[in-house]
Amino acid sequence: MRSHSLFPVLGALLVSLAAGPASADGHWTVSLGVGESVSELHGSAIDAAAYAQLHPLLGLGLEAGMAYMQLQSGPIMIPAGARDGLSNGIASLTDGITRNRGVFVGPALRLGQQLYAVASAGIYEFSNNDGNWLATRWGGSAGLGLTGKGRFSPRAEVRYRWAPDPHPIQVVSFANERLAYPAILDRDASAIVFTIGANFH
Repeated sequence: MRSHSLFPVLGALLVSLAAGPASADGHWTVSLGVGESVSELHGSAIDAAAYAQLHPLLGLGLEAGMAYMQLQSGPIMIPAGARDGLSNGIASLTDGITRNRGVFVGPALRLGQQLYAVASAGIYEFSNNDGNWLATRWGGSAGLGLTGKGRFSPRAEVRYRWAPDPHPIQVVSFANERLAYPAILDRDASAIVFTIGANFH
């Protein structure tokens, strides 16, 4: 299922949330960050979120961004001689923006003030090294953040992002030429994401 048309709509909603007045206690928190995403290899991550502060310790809002997230290939064995050279096995820091993108958007929850917990759920859309669409899935994230007390404060977050394969399939893997065994081939996408940036209150 492709949902390319949904991303611009949700992105516009994020902008309108940040621009409009908060209906709770009159406060918003807007969070922007850039950093590194570690999946099978590593690459870049960008995220933005806007939270309506329903309480000084509780924010509800919307987040969007992209991170380097490869679709896992399951337990497939590759002989050592068939591997590519080292230059093809090391991802650049621009991966995630230019290659193996996981673009995400969805609702988010923030609990706490200077030390806070953050969680989100939403739609993840994946593309390969050539920028071609691979899959659209539901996924989520959870993590911790640290920020200051001012209206403009630096912040750091660590998140685990995960978008499971809804339809794993059973395949036959060969340990050697004589021994075969069944295995589950899933294409889960996950990453540990570290970002630094700023919060605007």
